Amino acid sequence: MTQSEVTKASVIVSSERASNGTYIDTCGPAASSWLTAHACVVEPIVLVADDRSALTVAVASAVTKGQHLVVISGGTGLGSKDFTPQLMDKLCDYPIPGIGELLRRESLKYSLGAYLSRCGAWVKDGTLILALPGQPKALVDHLGILSDLLPHALRALRNACDSRRSMLEAHA
Repeated sequence: MTQSEVTKASVIVSSERASNGTYIDTCGPAASSWLTAHACVVEPIVLVADDRSALTVAVASAVTKGQHLVVISGGTGLGSKDFTPQLMDKLCDYPIPGIGELLRRESLKYSLGAYLSRCGAWVKDGTLILALPGQPKALVDHLGILSDLLPHALRALRNACDSRRSMLEAHA
């Protein structure tokens, strides 16, 4: 992401097993590395259990700190502990349905399971919040899918849009 203003980002990993030390989280570092490589200044990774209250506090903290982008890894599947999208619906000001649609469409290149994905994007107090998969490769693939769109979305949330390039121009 090339922008005149620095993009401040947070990574939150929602995982019971990673937060209690059953296994070492690899999603957070994968997201943080991708964001850093794309000109973001990334806060230390936050690990939370699969708990609505813990995730609510982590998201609120990131938004309160003035983060431009929050990437949440985990909780976007169909399991009983996968509640991130419905929690974001409650916490945030509004969803951005097109981002979820784009992620599902482009993810079909990797897996038919894309149709079961509930990944998406929301806005809370001017902060873009992405709910992405809890698997490192899928998480990085999703960020890659969004790489051309994120700079424009972040500028739009800062009221700093100067043009509306087509996707064809973005790839030229």
